[in-house]
Formats: sequence, C-alpha cells, structure tokens
Amino acid sequence: MYAVFFRLLILLSIFFSGTILACSGDETCIEKSSWHLGIAFGLGIKSNPLVDGDDIPLVILPDVAWYAEKAYFDNGELGYQWLNQSQFAFETFLHLDRESAFFSFLHPANILAPTNSISTSMPISPDWSGTSDSTDSPSEIIKTPQSNLSIDEIASRKWAINAGIRGHYFLSNGEWQLTFQQDISNVHKGSQLGLEYSHRWLWNDFRLGARIGTDWKSARLIDYYYGVSQRDTPLKEFYFDGKSGWQPYMSINTQKPINENWSWLASMGYRWLPNSLTSSPLIEQNNIRRIFLGVAYRF
Repeated sequence: MYAVFFRLLILLSIFFSGTILACSGDETCIEKSSWHLGIAFGLGIKSNPLVDGDDIPLVILPDVAWYAEKAYFDNGELGYQWLNQSQFAFETFLHLDRESAFFSFLHPANILAPTNSISTSMPISPDWSGTSDSTDSPSEIIKTPQSNLSIDEIASRKWAINAGIRGHYFLSNGEWQLTFQQDISNVHKGSQLGLEYSHRWLWNDFRLGARIGTDWKSARLIDYYYGVSQRDTPLKEFYFDGKSGWQPYMSINTQKPINENWSWLASMGYRWLPNSLTSSPLIEQNNIRRIFLGVAYRF
C-alpha cells in the first residue's frame, strides 16, 4: 500500500512545475535551473558500530546539487517540491536507504555531503533509548567473543530505495522537519519516521548551526540489516530478531568564509543507538560518532 502511494506521488511530480525553495533564512541560495558544485577537504571520521566494520574516513567530500523549477537533485536525493511558502514547504523524494552505508564503503552516503551542513547525516545526543540494566560504558558494548559476529561472515545486505514525504515549518532562525520514508524496492519493506529541529546563528560572516532530532525505525528495517538468522550462520546462538526503536541525535556545525569561494568548516555529531538494536551480535558500539575539520570550496 505504501509503495503504491509513494510511486504514484513520484510519477505525478513529472507533470507539474513551479518554484522550488533551494534555501531559507541566512543560508546560501542556489539559483533555479542551476548546478551547485562544491568540495570539502580536511580530516574527519565517521564511526562504524558494526563488528569488524571499518570507520569511514572523511577527507575529500564532494557536494553536488541541481535545482530546476520544482524538481531537484541534492547529494543523492531526487525530489519534487509541491508546496513552497514563506512558512511552509512540502516535498516528496527518492534516495538510497542510508542504513546500508555501514555495510558498503562505496555507498553514496559515505561520499557525498553538502558543504553547508556536513554533519546532518550523522549527528550528538543524550540517551533516549530507554532504561537499561547495563553498566557498559557509553561508547562501547561489552560482549564476550562468542556473542559477536563479524560482518565479514554474514550474508550481504542489499541497498534499498526509499520514497519519502517531508514537511517544513520555518521560523525566523529555525526550522522544524517531519519526514516519513518507506522502502519501495521490497528489500526490507520497512519504514522510518523522523522529527528534527534546526537553528542557525549568524555573527557577521560566522555561521553556527545546531540540530536535534530523533528517528523511529521499524522492526522490518532493523531486522533486515542487523538481524541474524539462517541466512547468515547455522549457529543458532547468534540468531537475533531486530525490533523497532528510536534513535535520537544532535549535531553542531560551523562555517566561516575565507573569500568568495573558500570557507573554513567544522562539524561534529553523535547518534545514540537503542537497546533493541545494540543487542544484535553484529553491533559492538551503541553510538555513531562523526567529526570533520577542514575547508570547503564552492565553484
């Protein structure tokens, strides 16, 4: 039902035109029917919570976007904006499910990043994952060697395609976002719901942005990527059924122009993983950390 609904919305978007909102507030605008090309150079890392999963180095990050009238492409997301007003906006979109990025180094989510908000994908958070009797440290889950299962020993996880709906409510220096996504590729048939608030401060040419939010991910999504069954190993002691859960996060990013094309860039973020996910034998950390320091160039 969801898949049919989202496919219909995307197909209908071909037949309409209007004006897309490429930016809001004090952000740098992208002109209609134009490309936005940028690249960031620096040192950074995004942690991988999987057992034997390689952390993703952040050294060179391309930023590729194109905005037409209502249709747009922005760093792997193909979308169409149906409503664009001073206080409200609404769009539908398609993109690759970012959950599979931890299983594949060459996933676009590990390569493309908008240079004006580089930390948004892996954002800092308090523990909203619920009560727990565990006494583990906040950054690592203590398990016996027998309770861990390397991702090098399991079946491959396919890339899923998500279709989604996103609503925006704009304030003077802030924005609320509500997003719903559904897998339309029948890979895991799961869904996710996200609520986020972002705020921007501007002092002369120094920009500071902060985001706080939470994502709910369905049991089907969690079980496909982090569940363990006969497809992965014949050893039943490793079997695990994934359950739905909330993943709160926060992030902070700063940007200061050097000249017309170059700017300093810094960001850091932290996402907390719920107990329903960290109990998986594939997981060895209960958070995802990200930090980046460098410079960005806009063509």
